[in-house]
Amino acid sequence: MSASEYLVLELRRVRESLGLTQESWAERVHFSAKHVGSIERGERPALPDYLTSVDKAFGTALMKFYREFVVGEHTPVWFRPFSDHEGGATLIRAFQPLLIPGLLQTEAYAEAVLSAYRVPEDAAAIALTTRMGRQAILRREKPCRLAAVIDESVLTRRAGSAEIMREQLTALVEACQRPNIQVQVVPSEVGVYPGMEGPLVLANVDGRTVGFLDDHLEGRVVEAPDDTAALEGTWETIRGYALPHHQSLDLITRTAEKWT
Repeated sequence: MSASEYLVLELRRVRESLGLTQESWAERVHFSAKHVGSIERGERPALPDYLTSVDKAFGTALMKFYREFVVGEHTPVWFRPFSDHEGGATLIRAFQPLLIPGLLQTEAYAEAVLSAYRVPEDAAAIALTTRMGRQAILRREKPCRLAAVIDESVLTRRAGSAEIMREQLTALVEACQRPNIQVQVVPSEVGVYPGMEGPLVLANVDGRTVGFLDDHLEGRVVEAPDDTAALEGTWETIRGYALPHHQSLDLITRTAEKWT
């Protein structure tokens, strides 16, 4: 039995042990009964927002199980080395010229991206579970700090519907209200700038920096000190082209309003 299957069984067991119907359980966790039913039937993954609500309502520790077992189970083999670093990081610096960074994506936006990539349904469900699970590091007891830089084109490139885009950009602004998250935008008038070759992530963990570069096949973990130093230089150069944090949030907010 996989960790995901066990988690679903445990959710159902807890609900039934409390003598609750799916409808009454749904009211307690502030999700729809349809949502609860689809999770218990295995049609929809149990994601961090749902599990956090269950833990809060019933005093369970399902998010801990999710972080320790489910996320690792679903993480692609080639990403696992960096995923382990990411999970223990105190600071993550991310540049994304094409999409909203995965750590800040809403579920609907992530689903739209996976659909656009034509990821098979089963694989997409696994990828979605992994992506949403990774976001838990931003909300743990001692949350990881995240500094993200995105290109302005990310705000105007449709993923799914206009409603999904408006929800995503609004969620991005709301995330930045937390003291551990900062997002900056490189405005379109900058033109071409260094670093546009692709996404870049740097994780500070155990007193050192580990990098991750993504490509069309699989990502590459960068650990050699000279290479990570070069990536840090690239990161600082990119950030130099970005708007200050508050101006960036104003731009994101204005763009969100245009998605109608």
